[in-house]
Amino acid sequence: MKNQNFSVLPVVDPHTVLKNIAEQNNVALKHVFGKRIRGNFLIKIKDQVLKELGPENLRKYFNFYWSDVEMITGTGEAPEYDICRMIVGIHRAYSIFLSKQEIRENEKSERYREQLVSETIEKIGLRLYASVYFRRKILFSGEEFLYYPLPYELFAMAVKMGDLLKDGYDLDGWQLYYGILHNVLSALSLMEDNLLGGAYPLCRGAIEMYVKLLVLNRQPVLYADYEKFRMYEVEQSCCSQKYPEEFYELFNARSCQNVKSKADYLHFGWVDFIHEYHSIVKQIPYSVYGLIAFLKSKNEDKIPELEHLEFFYKSCHAYTHGSVQMAIYPLLHYFEISIMLYYVIRGTFLILCGEKSVDSKVDGNDVISMIDRDFRILWKQYIKRSTEKFEAFYD
Repeated sequence: MKNQNFSVLPVVDPHTVLKNIAEQNNVALKHVFGKRIRGNFLIKIKDQVLKELGPENLRKYFNFYWSDVEMITGTGEAPEYDICRMIVGIHRAYSIFLSKQEIRENEKSERYREQLVSETIEKIGLRLYASVYFRRKILFSGEEFLYYPLPYELFAMAVKMGDLLKDGYDLDGWQLYYGILHNVLSALSLMEDNLLGGAYPLCRGAIEMYVKLLVLNRQPVLYADYEKFRMYEVEQSCCSQKYPEEFYELFNARSCQNVKSKADYLHFGWVDFIHEYHSIVKQIPYSVYGLIAFLKSKNEDKIPELEHLEFFYKSCHAYTHGSVQMAIYPLLHYFEISIMLYYVIRGTFLILCGEKSVDSKVDGNDVISMIDRDFRILWKQYIKRSTEKFEAFYD
């Protein structure tokens, strides 16, 4: 047999291959997020998050099993990308209105880096109720506000509400709960795609339903009267386009005869059945403002929240009627939408948990403490807002 020459394949070190892949991934991540965060800082935080999270927890929150369905739909996981979006969102939220020097000092601070790692792991713990539903690519380029801490946590809380409502058809306020849930998730989805002006009418509607829920929750016996008027509204707006005869009888016997608007009475006529309501509310009783005035008289501890909701409810008017679509500074929308949804989602969630007699944690996480912490940070930033600060942020 003649001698044959065999080429010898080089021995491949699997650790070297994995290291090269990791380096390539890091280069790509630096490129993707380079305009929003310093690349080396991002990779250091990401690597520390992965180290502290550990393989077991990583597999708990990210699905690494590739299936035929994922192959044809392109819905496989991208753990490092999602984690980096969380890091960027948290860091950007903390950096609002800080100077470049202050941001740089934070990045050098060991305490800040530990906090950023800790809060990223915290967000991963909510992932199955939050970013697992988020888009890989948003419709309109800009800030990824849904990855900022407060909106991210509010989304998780809203998804949890959806779970609680799946078997909650027996709840007196099911229609209100579902309506609030529909509006808040729609508003958050518009925030995700930077369609920020469109979120305001949804927030306005959510505020109205939430205020009704607060009133009705005080006297559950009123749900029957509320439901009766709601069905009048369904009949008038969706079916016959006419007011039912029974409605005319109630309207003619209304408590406030000086109110002439049938539409206002259609939406709020059920307040005639609330004890003491008309002795407390002297102006525009058949309105959200009347409900807020009533609640203020009965819930002194809720007055700041109700005043904020009243202010933002009024400010939504221009967006609702098409006079305004977008402000010059998207960050202002982030503040306002987050504040409105904080009050509505938090309050509705706690009422629902109480009615269902369930714990308010989301996947074992104390999400109420999280949103209260992050709301305080956001509120401090909001009250410091100015044209100069907005311009510096977008410089």
